[in-house]
Amino acid sequence: PTARTPAFPTTPTNIPQHDATMRSLLAALLLQGAQGFYLPGVNPYSFTEGETVKLKVNKMTSQKTLLPVDYYRLPFCQPEGGPKMDHENLGEFLAGDRIESSPYRLTMKVDMYC
Repeated sequence: PTARTPAFPTTPTNIPQHDATMRSLLAALLLQGAQGFYLPGVNPYSFTEGETVKLKVNKMTSQKTLLPVDYYRLPFCQPEGGPKMDHENLGEFLAGDRIESSPYRLTMKVDMYC
């Protein structure tokens, strides 16, 4: 029987080189800055100053009754023509979220007072 030669021999001569390569890789990963977040099912969107932002409402939950209550079954202002369902993705629908329109109007980076 012949002895097999390993693809990456682990002789003491190549261990320092491997160690140096791993240190360089780790340093590169740590020095690389990263910013970001991800919400499943939501595409990121950057608003510009003055652009209208749609404010939506969802179901309400209580610590006393673990059953959800539709937002507009409570005494909140409703949009003209009544609230309309507004699912953005299949995940919201499958999770049982009740995303509906609201009467409130927001504008990006514009101070507004009641």
